[in-house]
Amino acid sequence: MLSIIICSRKRDISSQLKQNIQSLIGIVYELVIIDNSKNDYSIFSAYNEGVRRAKYTYLCFMHDDILYHTQDWGIKVINHFQRNIKLGLIGVVGGHYIPDTPSTWYSTDYCSGKILQGHKDGNGNYSVFEDKRKIVNNDYSIEVVAVDGLWFCIPKHLFDRISFDNKIFKGWHAYDIDICLQIIEAGFEVRVIEDVLIEHSSYGNSGFGFYSEMKKFNKKWKRRLPIIRGIEITKDEQESAYLKTKEEFNYHYKRTFKFYRVYKQCCMYISALKNRIRIKSNLKN
Repeated sequence: MLSIIICSRKRDISSQLKQNIQSLIGIVYELVIIDNSKNDYSIFSAYNEGVRRAKYTYLCFMHDDILYHTQDWGIKVINHFQRNIKLGLIGVVGGHYIPDTPSTWYSTDYCSGKILQGHKDGNGNYSVFEDKRKIVNNDYSIEVVAVDGLWFCIPKHLFDRISFDNKIFKGWHAYDIDICLQIIEAGFEVRVIEDVLIEHSSYGNSGFGFYSEMKKFNKKWKRRLPIIRGIEITKDEQESAYLKTKEEFNYHYKRTFKFYRVYKQCCMYISALKNRIRIKSNLKN
């Protein structure tokens, strides 16, 4: 039995997604919808609230912009956990190496998994392509360091030891990579599976807030980095990946910070202008 936890940008998820889940899951489940239409939650506090409300043994955390393409995917999820008592989390795409520099699991090329990635062309027409990362073994899974937050599942009992860290992180990023390292720290495995196929309709957002949260993540977990799981990487390959991700991060952090600073200045100017207009209006009255 599975509790499906969704932080929804609207008061409820779409009827299409409800029908998609119902028709393909293949097991008893419940929907735990966290209504974030008024932006009351961060992703961390929303998922912690979902854990509190959930009543079943296994928890599935998912975005509200995905669709399933696998019949009886719920049965497959349960089977993975029942075959491996050390399994702490499964996802559908993830990375094997996180260097000791602010970065994500996909900043290096050491990734595994498969999804159907949706996108729109210049005319607004929607289509999907298969985004297939490296290797998955005969067990339909491979150990990784972290997974993408679009979809992942965790046994509920682990939340006696872990939680989504809304003390350090405040927004919508790093929740996935942080919970993965908490699970590894607790002595359990994080794995990517290939027998559940998911369509994801968006690419996500990598603005200044994203890079700021990655700096927090690196500071929190610096004592455990670098970290490798599932494959062997030579010292030279690690150093090469470290330099690549560090250069990319510094470039994007500085670039997005400039846009963020301009944005904040515009907000301050608009706020001051509104105050002037309001004061003049009050004086006239």
